[in-house]
Parts: sequence; structure tokens; C-alpha cells
Amino acid sequence: MTLPEGGGSALKWPTARARRKVCAEFCAHIAAGYSIDSFPDADRRTIRYYAEQFPEDFPPARLEEAARRGLLEWERIGKDGARGELAKFNASAWTFVMKNRAGWRDRTEPEAWPVWSGPEDSQTLETLKPRSSEEIALGVMALLTGKDMPKDGDGPRNAD
Repeated sequence: MTLPEGGGSALKWPTARARRKVCAEFCAHIAAGYSIDSFPDADRRTIRYYAEQFPEDFPPARLEEAARRGLLEWERIGKDGARGELAKFNASAWTFVMKNRAGWRDRTEPEAWPVWSGPEDSQTLETLKPRSSEEIALGVMALLTGKDMPKDGDGPRNAD
């Protein structure tokens, strides 16, 4: 068992009561939207050590809930800012924070597909995609000249 903060033999919080108190303070810090690294009572390594060694005093479910609440706090800021409810809201700065804090990133086209679609729906999505003016003009010309196409479906433009 390696101890944090220089490897001394004394625990920073030797009792369960002290550990539960610091866990509550840490969870409140995280839930307020602050980072692990800005917790004034201990660094990231120390908190991790106690969470691993004393899970009954640093319950994983409680730590995870605090992290979700912290993310919710940042999402509220973004939502309020987008509504114009926050004076001097800077969407670019907020996006940068979310990319670093929440792991947000720009998505590729397949990742941006809605939950209910996927690669198998790509052909359907392709038909719904906006077209360039050239593609529209060609489509209109095909419709206008369609009266000259054979009725049996064996015309040169029939993909079937």
C-alpha cells in the first residue's frame, strides 16, 4: 500500500469519520462544477488513494453522482447562456471548457447520425441530404425529359 503525499506512514484522515467528512466536502466541491485539481484539501492522487483504500468512506456511487452533478452545473451554464440569460456569456469559451472538462469533441458525420439510425440507414439519409444547385438542376431536367423515357423502365437512367 503506497501512501500519497511523500509516502509517509501517517494517514491524512485516520478515522472513518474524518474520511467521510472530507468525502462530503469533496463531493460538494465536484458537484458545484469545480475540478478535482482545485480541491483545496488534497490533490488528485490523494483522493484516488483514499477512494481505493476506503470505498466505504468514499463510496464510488457518491463520487460518480457528484461528477454528474458537476457536469449538470456546466450544462446549465451553457443552456442559460444560449438562452441569453447570462450577461457576457462566451459560447466559444464555454465550448472549450466542455471539451476539456466533459470530453466533448467535434463529431464525424457517422457519429452525428441520430440514435435511431446508423450505417444501414445511410442510403435513406443520403436521399434526405440537401443537394447542390447543380444536382437539383439535373434532377429537374431528368423529370422534364422523363416523358421521353420508355415506359417499360429500361431507359438509360434506370438504376434498377
